[in-house]
Amino acid sequence: MPYEYYAKREDPTFSGFEAEPVSGALGAFIHGLDITQPIEESTQQELRDALVHYMVLFFRDQPLKTEEHVRFAETFGEVQMGGTIPRLEEQPEIKKQEYTKQSQVTGDVNMHADDTFVEIPSRCSILHGVKMPKAGGDTLWVNCEAAYDALSEPMKEFLEPLRAEHNLSAKFGNIAPGVEDPHMKVKIFEHYPPVDHPVIRTHPVSGRKCIFVNEMVTNRIIGLEPDESEVVLNFLINHLKQPIFSCRLHWEDNTVVVWDNRATQHQVLGDFQPSYRLNQR
Repeated sequence: MPYEYYAKREDPTFSGFEAEPVSGALGAFIHGLDITQPIEESTQQELRDALVHYMVLFFRDQPLKTEEHVRFAETFGEVQMGGTIPRLEEQPEIKKQEYTKQSQVTGDVNMHADDTFVEIPSRCSILHGVKMPKAGGDTLWVNCEAAYDALSEPMKEFLEPLRAEHNLSAKFGNIAPGVEDPHMKVKIFEHYPPVDHPVIRTHPVSGRKCIFVNEMVTNRIIGLEPDESEVVLNFLINHLKQPIFSCRLHWEDNTVVVWDNRATQHQVLGDFQPSYRLNQR
């Protein structure tokens, strides 16, 4: 069943909160729910249903403590460890992303789904904007299911059997833009060797298909010549970036966002520096 835009679809209602759509393609603000407190199981199930339906859920004014962040994350499944981002010593399940005047925003400015460079990517991500800039630093999300549905039938048939390599070391390991650090690349390769995933993936809950290649770590399409692979990847990435598939959030302090990595990709706009920014996820 294809994904339907807001104007055509019938949205569900929930007893534990209200969901307010933010764009035609995806995303909803959740009102009337305090996620700093324990949540009833029936409401937890509604949140899981809302995530599959809207793909991105936005919560304002939620000053989560670290243990509350972890408890809320358990609503959506087992909390994942590992990854490449530094972690809080007192709560190692939580990654800390801090941007100062000296920091450089690098990888997140490319459209991506989280952790596709491992065999089992993250089901969803939960980001708490602890201290956010007054202007700039917005995040964009795209609906990869709607993007798939917009492809022609011959293109869908061509892509269906293909698999793509996701290689973190091919895209990261630079000490400066355009300057590689070979030792870092070897270290990344050892920890995260290349993996492959279907170019077209089926969501395990909704049953809808989506485009599952991304600008950040998808290195090549297996079985195609390099020039062919580059053309196809560039087409798919540019196709995903069409505004009609997207929603956009301006962050405020204590905004919390949950997104479904099985159906979306996201990118941050690096236009907030040198302002300070602190995320926990």
